[in-house]
Amino acid sequence: MTISYGRWQSYPWKNELALQEQRLRIHLAEMLSDEFEGEHSPWDMLDRALVLAAFATRRMFEKRLVTDKLAAEKIKVRIFKARRLADFRPPFIGESGGGAFRNYDLERTGGKSMRINDVANEIIHSSQIMVVHHEEKIPAGLLIASDWNLKDRVLHFTIEEFSAMVRRVLDDRVKMQSEEWDSETGEVKAVRL
Repeated sequence: MTISYGRWQSYPWKNELALQEQRLRIHLAEMLSDEFEGEHSPWDMLDRALVLAAFATRRMFEKRLVTDKLAAEKIKVRIFKARRLADFRPPFIGESGGGAFRNYDLERTGGKSMRINDVANEIIHSSQIMVVHHEEKIPAGLLIASDWNLKDRVLHFTIEEFSAMVRRVLDDRVKMQSEEWDSETGEVKAVRL
């Protein structure tokens, strides 16, 4: 019996992330266009591109294919806090959103510092993904609420903000790495510079 394995590499995941970010831009533009006509649903394709981009990102962070600096870095994310309603209305399981104007205070924005990997996990665990557009006080973009934080807040990204986050991951380069095993604790420690 043979068991094969290899070293984790970043290039397949970076290629996937770049591809899905490009698809996300295309499908968001289709959704916002009054002239779009096509055989596919831009919404379905946008949802797929967003979640696959998040999985590619998470894989690189989990397998230590990014520098320790990027892994620890926090970015500022716009949030809208949930209204404290006794009758908070979660979306139907088969729908990607609903009740945003009722459940969240979209009049007042806040901010939250988050690691990029935490943002990816929120997207992967999203129970709401909505596109906001034609709103006077809210820039066009994505509203995302994970099942973990659905009743607390919704994240908001413009496509430019999301792309800047993706660019941080794509531009990150591990130039030096080391790993060691502590025989006393059984822990493996890794450094990525």
